[in-house]
Amino acid sequence: MGYFSLTKIAVTLTCLVVAKRIYWELTTGSRQRDFSKRHGCLPPKQKKWKDPLLGLDALTGNWKALKEHRVIEYWISWLTDNNAHTISTNVMGGKLFLTDDPENVKTILATNFADFSVGQERIKMLSASIGKGIFTSDGAEWKHSRDILRPCFERNQVADTSLLERHTARLIETLPADGSTVNLQIPFQRLAFDIVSEFLLGKSVDALSTMDKQDSACREFVDSFDYVMDPLSEKNTNARWGMLGMYLPDAEHKKCVKRMQNFVDNIISEELSSSTNSSTPLNRHLFLPSLLSETNDLVKARSELLNMLVAGRDATSAVLTNLFFELPRHPTIHARLVSEIRSHTASPDEPPSYDQLKKMKYLRAFINEVQRLYPVIPSNSRQALKDTTLPRGGGPDGTAPVFVPKGAYIAYHVTSLHRRTDIYGPDAHQLVPERWLEQDDKDENERDAKPLRPGWAFIPFNGGPRVCIGQNFALTQIMFIVVRMLQAFEIEGRDEGPWTEKITLTCTNLGGAKVGLRRRE
Repeated sequence: MGYFSLTKIAVTLTCLVVAKRIYWELTTGSRQRDFSKRHGCLPPKQKKWKDPLLGLDALTGNWKALKEHRVIEYWISWLTDNNAHTISTNVMGGKLFLTDDPENVKTILATNFADFSVGQERIKMLSASIGKGIFTSDGAEWKHSRDILRPCFERNQVADTSLLERHTARLIETLPADGSTVNLQIPFQRLAFDIVSEFLLGKSVDALSTMDKQDSACREFVDSFDYVMDPLSEKNTNARWGMLGMYLPDAEHKKCVKRMQNFVDNIISEELSSSTNSSTPLNRHLFLPSLLSETNDLVKARSELLNMLVAGRDATSAVLTNLFFELPRHPTIHARLVSEIRSHTASPDEPPSYDQLKKMKYLRAFINEVQRLYPVIPSNSRQALKDTTLPRGGGPDGTAPVFVPKGAYIAYHVTSLHRRTDIYGPDAHQLVPERWLEQDDKDENERDAKPLRPGWAFIPFNGGPRVCIGQNFALTQIMFIVVRMLQAFEIEGRDEGPWTEKITLTCTNLGGAKVGLRRRE
């Protein structure tokens, strides 16, 4: 091919690129400018990269931060480096917004809920592991999943704490009480798995009783799930390839997904083969029978069940792990919790009722504060389904609306939002449960401070139509387990280092919660 032929090809390609750009400006570009002008939008501050075309240094920086367990700090720096609560940037040719503004969060999750999707990339990534269910679907599919699940979490279902007592008592029996160091993270995962499986299915998978049985189906499921949700795990054979490994074929991942599917398929088969529901507790609405009455699609049923088992295990155990990481570090908080528990229960060994738990305001304040500092989902995102706006973030002072084009992603940084000093005060990075108490519940030396009303600046369970449907059950479960642990044990901290993030599907302390337990007299 001669010089003139190459030149002709180059000129032709250049003309095509220019023509495409002109067409975009006359159609999409013109429409977007008119939309932005009508709504009084101004551009937000922009995060710029050394690579202005693709922003590859954003990806490499994110990967490095993940490996060093400081990705939350890295994300927050995008905002703090620009002295803004809302910014825009370009990564891999796509438009991305990052915000920790509560008004923007309210708009994304509630006010303009219909303008946003959870995002096709997220749906594709999670669906490859847990299928299409309530957390990996949008629109009518998502609404149908939620409608099936809603009756399971009505108050009369959640208020029966006898289910919680059976499994928590088993946990307490399995924990060493001689003061030897134990990491509570794995036992909490098994406990949460047992509780959520019985709550939704009518029978437990007995994860606690199979912790030491290497060949158990439950152990295989849990190990497979851990592998699938932690691409940085040392067990992951692709980890040695660094960031590239995330895009390489992973045969072990496929095997783990298959094991997870087989485990749930067996649960479904047992339900279908059961000739009677006589073992179903009275006045209980179980998820699996309701699901199977709605669909004959067993793959769909498996996916819905996987979605719920995954969420029920990981989110609850992550909160509990973070709670018991912090609790031994604060003797005053520890003593006040023990005192409150004793004041609301008739005897030191009495399991608390649902109504008694609701009266333990300091316990709830402590849980709120741990969730504020360590949200189990530290950052979340939505994708714009059409051209839309955010109410704040544009212009030099960040008060003008911001135009969001169709297809753009908006990440709302929950950790940064939960630690804003202009909302939570100068001690926003400290654990202070008292900030959540009403005046009547505070000690005399605390009553000068006004009770906190953060609104959309506190979203541990998300918000709007997609707010966590099981939050009341999750909080009841967490409060019950904390009460029973404090009734049973004196707790000594064995973690010397600071809290260090470990991000998988949820976020918890890298080292778990190492404690020494001694039976309380």
